[in-house]
Amino acid sequence: MRKVLFILGILIFMGNIQTYAKKSKVIIEYYQTGHVDKSTTVRRSPIKTPIDVYYDNELHQIEILGGKNMNVQIYLYDDKGNTLAYSPGITILDTPQNYSGIITICIDGEGWTATGKINI
Repeated sequence: MRKVLFILGILIFMGNIQTYAKKSKVIIEYYQTGHVDKSTTVRRSPIKTPIDVYYDNELHQIEILGGKNMNVQIYLYDDKGNTLAYSPGITILDTPQNYSGIITICIDGEGWTATGKINI
């Protein structure tokens, strides 16, 4: 009888454990726009990324994190280059529920541009 109650207790415990899909970080490539300075020396310092992008597969959302005072414009494009979404600032964007394929995210900031791809 103890074994049956023990197994029943384990099954109830395992049934109560919920698994959540975690957000996956999107790899972003940064580019400086314009002519920043006239120096020709090589600088080997690491690139400081001003913004982070995460994709939540369960909620079909793209979360863009950065400074509150950042002046950015965010665009989502599909495979064919059609605009899926636009935001004039840091936000969370919803992706189409029935869309499957690669979404390109383009973030235009002051003096820099960042792009990344999300496979949905």
